Amino acid sequence: MFRRLAVLAALLALLGPPAARAAAPTPEAAAYIVVNPATGEVLAERAPDRELPMASTTKIMTALVVLERARLDDVMTVPPEAAAIGGSTGSLRAGERLSVRHLLVALLVPSGNDAAITLAAGVAGSQAAFVDLMNARAAELGLTATRFANPHGLDAPGHRSSARDLVRLARAAMRYPFFREVVAMRTASIPGPGGRGARVYETRNGLLALDPEADGVKSGMTDRAGYALVARSRRAGLGVRLYVALIGSPSEEARARDADALLRWGFAQYARPVLIPPGSVYGAAEVEQRPGVRVDYAASGPLRAPIRLGRPVTETIVAPSQVRAPVRRGQALGEVVLRQGGRVLGRRELRATSTVSEASIWDRVRSGFASLLP
Repeated sequence: MFRRLAVLAALLALLGPPAARAAAPTPEAAAYIVVNPATGEVLAERAPDRELPMASTTKIMTALVVLERARLDDVMTVPPEAAAIGGSTGSLRAGERLSVRHLLVALLVPSGNDAAITLAAGVAGSQAAFVDLMNARAAELGLTATRFANPHGLDAPGHRSSARDLVRLARAAMRYPFFREVVAMRTASIPGPGGRGARVYETRNGLLALDPEADGVKSGMTDRAGYALVARSRRAGLGVRLYVALIGSPSEEARARDADALLRWGFAQYARPVLIPPGSVYGAAEVEQRPGVRVDYAASGPLRAPIRLGRPVTETIVAPSQVRAPVRRGQALGEVVLRQGGRVLGRRELRATSTVSEASIWDRVRSGFASLLP
């Protein structure tokens, strides 16, 4: 058996777009981070673990706890304190009854503080009890910089998170299909009071208007937090998704613009080349007792995969130096594996490109004589 390592992509950075070689943008936000969830790579950051007020990005955890503890068709009653909360609301009225499904829409699209209180009371009986659930879930997720004091995100002593924690939290919530569906909405509606008419909402996430492939996650704003955002986008042609989180942006416009710039730069750090072309032959093996006969082995198919530009790709081939006849065309003889930074990009079988019949008596005799020669 043998192994061979080859650098395939170190020079691709020289061929990539200028943005791939440019320095990362530097937003005015107090803290930010850009993360590739598939690899765990942090592409850009500033103070990612700094503990800061995080405004309505809080509602990601509110929604996560609700989705884990309630059913979408459960019905909850809007309490008086919810209707009186102020700030951003879903225009809910005290005493009306709404499904969890509609309350989550009111929570996440217009960032309804009234929906947050209604859901908290409906799930746990009180805001305080619900906050205990939020903090317990944060501990389970390893959110070491995060502490909740309420379910809506209005400024309160000790209410804090970090850019890194917000990405971790968003990733947990985005596992729920209904959450993904709602946070991707540009506009949404729920029934009006008493089922009459409709309440129509527009998202507070300005990035959704700038990036057609963005699909969430949550924005927020308070006096202490400034403008905050957790976002996710993808580039289908690259096969790459990225998360970005910012806390402490100076304005709503800067928040969306900076998130868009960070994501554009982040995606420019990747390419999706053909790493194994069709029909690639990787070597040949001698055929035992068939002097002078060799059989080529080729990859079972082409391979394209997203790679980080400027980072080496290693190719590992495992295949025998000798094989015993008979050999069938298409027979698996080994494997080629491509990796980048320890991550497997893909693997393909190495298959015989021809058929070799079993050794004849004369082949065995010749092979025997050949083995006696010095």
